[in-house]
Amino acid sequence: MGVSFSLARPKQKVSSIRVKISVSGVSIFRSTGRSIETSQWDKKKCFVKAYVGKSTTTLLIQRLKELEIEILTLLDQFKNGKHQMSFVDFQAKLTALIKHADKTRKGQSIPNETLIEFIDQFVQDCEKGVRLSPKRQRLKPSSIGSYKTTKAYLLKFQEQTKKQINLKDFTQNDIDSFSDFLIIKEEFAMNTHAKSMMDLLQIIKYAVKQKKIPAAKLLELEFDTRREDTDSIYLTEVEILQLLEIKDFDDPVHEQVRDVFVIGCFTAMRFSDYSTLDPSAIKNNRLEFVQKKTGGKVTIPIHPVVNTILKKYDNVLPKVPKNNEFNRIIKLVGEKLPCLHVPFTKQVTYGRELKELVDMKYSYLQTHTARRSFCSNEYLKGTDPLIIMSISGHRSHKSFMRYIKVSGDQFADKLEQIWAERV
Repeated sequence: MGVSFSLARPKQKVSSIRVKISVSGVSIFRSTGRSIETSQWDKKKCFVKAYVGKSTTTLLIQRLKELEIEILTLLDQFKNGKHQMSFVDFQAKLTALIKHADKTRKGQSIPNETLIEFIDQFVQDCEKGVRLSPKRQRLKPSSIGSYKTTKAYLLKFQEQTKKQINLKDFTQNDIDSFSDFLIIKEEFAMNTHAKSMMDLLQIIKYAVKQKKIPAAKLLELEFDTRREDTDSIYLTEVEILQLLEIKDFDDPVHEQVRDVFVIGCFTAMRFSDYSTLDPSAIKNNRLEFVQKKTGGKVTIPIHPVVNTILKKYDNVLPKVPKNNEFNRIIKLVGEKLPCLHVPFTKQVTYGRELKELVDMKYSYLQTHTARRSFCSNEYLKGTDPLIIMSISGHRSHKSFMRYIKVSGDQFADKLEQIWAERV
């Protein structure tokens, strides 16, 4: 099942263009009602040659692409539609479709929506609750913000390539070129690239749902959404307690950032939760709240260290800076600890090459280090992973294990301890 184009008279100077539709083992040929100079036809690609700045061929390419998508949509309806369509009905609809396309050529015009225009509509539908999550819930602002960021990358990509991408003309070449732009031009890490590719995939899937692109077209596209497990740091319990002993701060806000960060280290909470902790969540020496990211309810026992910090602020934690500024400050606080002045090697894929980044351990501190520290420390102490997952809110063992940043030496120490206890 497919669509292809060819010349009716390839040896003549000018030839009409015909379309071949392959369906149910039968090949149907129809005239598109369009002609072209045979010198402008690419024999290998079986399509019109593209010329930069030549409006006549550009318009012809656009019209043929539109016709191809419309035929593919009809083929999809014939094969997968809810109501069974006979082959005779399919042929009749095909004839009517091509006649309509020819009528459009002679006087009417069908606007071709750009990819950016569709993304704007996509974002609006997300914000209004028209498009929901797989669980039929409104999307979080952070998710919508990610789509807006991907749109900004696409705008920059189009500006640099001097090409406007139309939704119906969206091809694998556009995906691959955008991927190269993110990895080579923008020098994004593999996981950042994967996030944009996943966003783009969701946008195109929505276009299919809105019948802007046929389902058969989506099957032809591949989005590289591969991620990698990065070597991220965690703080041992000793290092966390040493962090609490720091007294000389350059700014009172730095102390508040340190305190709130430590709460994250003993609760496994995400930054979106531990930076906005509501006093009403404190019940019977436990924290009970709904996680902002997942919507899952968790119950976390209050560690003595956390209890001390909460009492310091009368259970009302101070308002701390947003994520980026918080990351900057926690690095400055960590720099005060001599034990964090040790080199740490992090392997990250940049430009499709695995590279090693070496810096002091404190320079890798960030909001998520707190959550990772809780999981790793409890895992090393032998706490049942299911218990840790119930506190952290992880729903799969695979996603949980990404948070366990334990070295080979630490695992070896643990095994030696187990052997010693058996004697």
